[in-house]
Amino acid sequence: MRRIEANIAIVLGLALSTLALLGQKNSEFAQQLGQTTTLPSTGWYPVLGVLAIIVLNGVFVAGEVAIELLRPVHVRFAKEHEPTQVERLQGILDRKSKYVAACTLASHFCRVAMVLVGLFLAPGVAGWLGEQLGRPDDPAIFVWSLVIVAIPIALLNLMFELVPKSYASLQPHRVALRLYRIIKLTSAVLSPPASLLSSIAGLLTARFGGRASFTMANQAEEEIKNLVESAQETGEIEVDEKELLHSVFEFSDTVAREVMTPRVDLESMSVTSDPMEIVDLIKKTGKSRIPLYEETDDQIVGIVHAKDLLMAVLKSEKANLRKIMRPPMFVTEGKALNELLREMRQSRSEMAIVQDEFGGTAGVVTTEDIVEELVGEIVDEYDFEEPEIVKLDNDTFLVHGKVHVDDVNDAIGCDLGNDEFDTIGGFVFGLFGRQPKRDEKIESDELRFTITDSDGRRIKRMKVEKIPVALEASLFEGE
Repeated sequence: MRRIEANIAIVLGLALSTLALLGQKNSEFAQQLGQTTTLPSTGWYPVLGVLAIIVLNGVFVAGEVAIELLRPVHVRFAKEHEPTQVERLQGILDRKSKYVAACTLASHFCRVAMVLVGLFLAPGVAGWLGEQLGRPDDPAIFVWSLVIVAIPIALLNLMFELVPKSYASLQPHRVALRLYRIIKLTSAVLSPPASLLSSIAGLLTARFGGRASFTMANQAEEEIKNLVESAQETGEIEVDEKELLHSVFEFSDTVAREVMTPRVDLESMSVTSDPMEIVDLIKKTGKSRIPLYEETDDQIVGIVHAKDLLMAVLKSEKANLRKIMRPPMFVTEGKALNELLREMRQSRSEMAIVQDEFGGTAGVVTTEDIVEELVGEIVDEYDFEEPEIVKLDNDTFLVHGKVHVDDVNDAIGCDLGNDEFDTIGGFVFGLFGRQPKRDEKIESDELRFTITDSDGRRIKRMKVEKIPVALEASLFEGE
């Protein structure tokens, strides 16, 4: 799109120049036009000049695109296949912004030169056209001559930009290496004015909260997502593989609060509990790690591992929980999962306590919770949970309160836009403004929510129904 706009700018530049010249609507201008605008006076040198500028512009466009798309992976590829070019390729990558700025500025200079040479060509074409039509003194002939000159220049320029750009997109490292000397020379000449223009643009855009840059926005993630979508549509990868790749990109945007087990669902025990009570809880739940609290479950002081507890109980039934428990790892609700996973691996922790802004316990997150965010639900021999979303018919669903709002949107095909609550239970709680009772109903966004299970503290399950559009409303709209 940017290249098409550049060619339109060339045509508009010639047109505006024409209007300026036509402002001299007098006989003297017409006489000068007929006397001095013959093609033989300049020969074919301007034509060759335009072609040379178009080719040179194509070189700068190819260099700009190639350097912009250059990535560290190309350097690693060169180490294996072209070791002699590694140093040069790394140098281009290190000076990426500088080289792109020089190529961009050189490309703009080429377009200006095309307009100027086009204006130089137009009088010769006007003289020849006036003689052929028998109207050498007609100012309109000059307008047509500009059109005749501008259209071929724009088309040739478009072709000589698209072809190099396409090739540079496919082989950015090879194109960058082949054009290295030209790019380096261009950068040496144009870096001072490019830096000056960049500074001026930066000062202007800074007043509006922006930042000027010659480089394009990094769209690698979106490009890969589009490739994944295309590959899935053509059958090259399966749907599960596509979802896994998409999960990788969304992973860094997901925070601990979105995947944690909330405090109300937490299987925890007092640090003063009898060790055998904890053994019974482990047998009942199948959990291998139990958080221990001091007075209330809002004050987690440690985590006891089933293995450590078993060894202690075998030695003595009166095992001291404070001695065998391990110090908990505390994280904030807004902790990004990629950072959290790295920190948990470094500290060799399988469980982290998620704290709210007041220092209270919001929930716990495990490495299994994090991995499930990538690969989906992992069901082991102790998991006997019912499906979180059950489709009763095309318009009715039974949904667990802990399901994320985005998952409900995907499953039902609705758009419950909400930034305040993460789960559908929290969303419906917000609609009521209080803790609803069983069988209570509420409607929102063409959906009816019916509470089917609640323990007085939270919504466990609900029925979600799509509300059919009333027939009367349809007839009214038809009128």
